[in-house]
Amino acid sequence: MKQKSVYTSENPTIQILHTADTHLGSRQYHNDTRRQDFFDSFEKVISDAIENEMTAVIHAGDFFDTRNPTIEDLIDTISILTKLKNAAIPFFGIVGNHESKQNTQWLDIFAEMGLAQRLGSEPTIIENDAFQIRFYGIDNLSAPRLDSFDFSIFQSEIDTDKKIYNLLALHQLLDPILPGQPLSADDFTNPIPIQFDAVLLGDNHKYECIRHNGAWLTYPGSTERCSASEIEPRAYNILTFDGTDLSITRRNIITRDFIVISAEMNENDSNPIENIFSKIDSYSEAIKDAVVFVELSGIKKSLISISEIEEYVKNKGAIVARVGDKRDLNKAESNAVSNIVFRDPDEVVTLELRKLNLTEAGLLLDGIIRDRETAKSRIDEESETKLKEFLESRDFSEEYKRSSVYSENDEQMTAFLQNLKDEKEEDFQSNVEMPESNQKMQPIDDENQDSDSSIPDSNPIQKDERKSPRQYTLGDMFNAEDES
Repeated sequence: MKQKSVYTSENPTIQILHTADTHLGSRQYHNDTRRQDFFDSFEKVISDAIENEMTAVIHAGDFFDTRNPTIEDLIDTISILTKLKNAAIPFFGIVGNHESKQNTQWLDIFAEMGLAQRLGSEPTIIENDAFQIRFYGIDNLSAPRLDSFDFSIFQSEIDTDKKIYNLLALHQLLDPILPGQPLSADDFTNPIPIQFDAVLLGDNHKYECIRHNGAWLTYPGSTERCSASEIEPRAYNILTFDGTDLSITRRNIITRDFIVISAEMNENDSNPIENIFSKIDSYSEAIKDAVVFVELSGIKKSLISISEIEEYVKNKGAIVARVGDKRDLNKAESNAVSNIVFRDPDEVVTLELRKLNLTEAGLLLDGIIRDRETAKSRIDEESETKLKEFLESRDFSEEYKRSSVYSENDEQMTAFLQNLKDEKEEDFQSNVEMPESNQKMQPIDDENQDSDSSIPDSNPIQKDERKSPRQYTLGDMFNAEDES
């Protein structure tokens, strides 16, 4: 069978660096310094691979933060991958949901440049004298696309006397490594006639590693913090093969600090803003060059300027400052307004949208877009899934057939239109007095009849303009009244 590529190694031990979710090009918090941070973290990973003489680097998706990276993003990426190529270390990858395009992928372009190898159903092989490692990959798939995916194309029968390790790269959130996910690792591995030793995952930004059905399942985590909730150190995985065993270790990456400052307010605060500044001052050393979040809690006794706090933090040297106000109302004040009911803004928006007479599909999409539990990066995937389920559940065979039974509204409308028609006909008959000759007009034989004999001299309408009663216009009626 055809195989994509074979790389040879003279080392008795082979080490593979596994990374994912680099999100290159992300301008987090609309900050150019944060964009550079994402590139610096990825470059640190590549530098480590070169310094520690890794046999290969495998990236499990979301290489870029968007499917439309800027020219500057592409230039910086090519510069980093070129360093890896010059060190004769291959770069393998799959496509994640963030960077996925309809046709040619960015990974394909890098492959044409000799900077990367896109994994798929045909194995990419690294081997030494004792064993062989076969790499396979599947780009990110939504549940509907998974149903139609052809797993039979995976190649497994390649003759060799060497020990074989099979690795599968996926960019998915999967059970059981992430309990409760709708898709499972078994949904991908069971249909493939290959026994995998490890499934190298991307999409989850936190490190995870478990053993499942004889294979390792592992996420290395993202190389930079993509949100304030990602408090763990950033890292990547190293897979070590010695011909008898496979081990997985984790190595941390030094990244920019994220600092969370908690400031609790109470009823006795006479000058709350000064107390907040005092709390911030206690973090003076840590704040410099960090991303800082100030979280306000306690009693909401007075208004506080969020922008003033953010400016104070930036003046302390932070590159990004964000303030979250989670204070509660003073109990006495809350009792005074306990009889006031505030409606959920989402509920109000939903009711207003229904007044626009949107289709069911339109309302469905609106619900997905405004669902706080749906991540921005998954709106397209979730919409595709829900719309497919919606279309499959509909019966369009009777959609455009008119009912043979009129409703009460139909009957009322029909009666109204008939009355209107009758009134118009009565008005027409009473206001238009037709000439006697026209009221008893006989058919005209154009061949035998004298051209003027059927038209009385008193008729204001000329022969070439004669009309039937239904053809009279309002102008004709006004002319007739004026002449009478």
